[in-house]
Amino acid sequence: MAPRVLIAAGGTGGHVFPALACAEEFKERGWEVCFVGVGKRLEHEVFPKLGKYFVLKVNPLRQGGNLKKVWAFFRVLGSLKDAVSIIEALKPQLVLGFGSYVSGPVIVAAWLKRVKRAIHEQNVLMGFSNRMSAPFAQRVFVSFEETLRLFPSPKVILTGNPVRKSIIEEARGQKRGERFTLFVLGGSQGARPINRAVVEVINRWSERDIEVIHQTGFEDLEFVKEVSRKFGLGYTAFAFDPAVGRHYGRAHLVLCRAGALTLAELGVVGRASILVPYPHAVDRHQLENAKVFERKGASKVIMQGELTPERLFNTIKELKEDKDQRAEMEKKALSLGKPWAAKVLVDRCEELLHVQG
Repeated sequence: MAPRVLIAAGGTGGHVFPALACAEEFKERGWEVCFVGVGKRLEHEVFPKLGKYFVLKVNPLRQGGNLKKVWAFFRVLGSLKDAVSIIEALKPQLVLGFGSYVSGPVIVAAWLKRVKRAIHEQNVLMGFSNRMSAPFAQRVFVSFEETLRLFPSPKVILTGNPVRKSIIEEARGQKRGERFTLFVLGGSQGARPINRAVVEVINRWSERDIEVIHQTGFEDLEFVKEVSRKFGLGYTAFAFDPAVGRHYGRAHLVLCRAGALTLAELGVVGRASILVPYPHAVDRHQLENAKVFERKGASKVIMQGELTPERLFNTIKELKEDKDQRAEMEKKALSLGKPWAAKVLVDRCEELLHVQG
């Protein structure tokens, strides 16, 4: 009978896609994979393709005022009971959480039922759910060396942030052209300040000697398309493309947020980047992520409050003209990449099955 893993992940792509990368690795090794999430659209689109999918009704404890937090607390208690029921029904050999607020109750439920359990943290700073789950987990997998120093413990293991094999294969399948290509992305929801600044930059770019690939998010697509029509054939705009690897493959430079998943992708494909950390992220975790790439020399960082069209124009122009600097940034990015993260993580999970207790 195939061993079974229950993966708890949900909400945003930053949690969902690393979970998918690991799920694919588990399945290649003959595991049966099941998922539990919070019922978001993205989960419904991707999880059922790989295994059984359950929805847990749970609210994040950190959102809202005191009344909302009290209500969320009771919802967590209810979700813990539901998580126990799911584990009793599935009887998994392993439970693996990816840090979204669905992960906490599932990891605690696994602890109550004495099932092997582990969590993965994508960011430099451990999120609230993982901080609460860590005492109940037998292994804590992290993406950055800096996190090891923040949480020194024998059960904390550096694996990197898993990236889907398709991203790497798509990037390697593309050949960069002679024309300088800028890839702009802000996640599936886009990033309005970045979109607006890019539009201003393009309006200033009189030479028309660059190509722009622009993932706008759904809200800004029509606005940006007006600009793309004026710019001509060198500007491609779309709301969201899950096959993001092909765009990395064509790019000479990437302009993006500093989410953990995006940085992991930049590392495995080896691309120079300009990072604009999202200023309202919990615990400013995007800024801490960005600092790692900036210190290493893989990225240039512009804070959102300093993201003027003039500064962005000058930074893009500098990197466009300085091929040696770009090449060095690409080498530094590759040195931070961990293309085997999913394999290493699943290796450690399989080792955990043979540990007593």
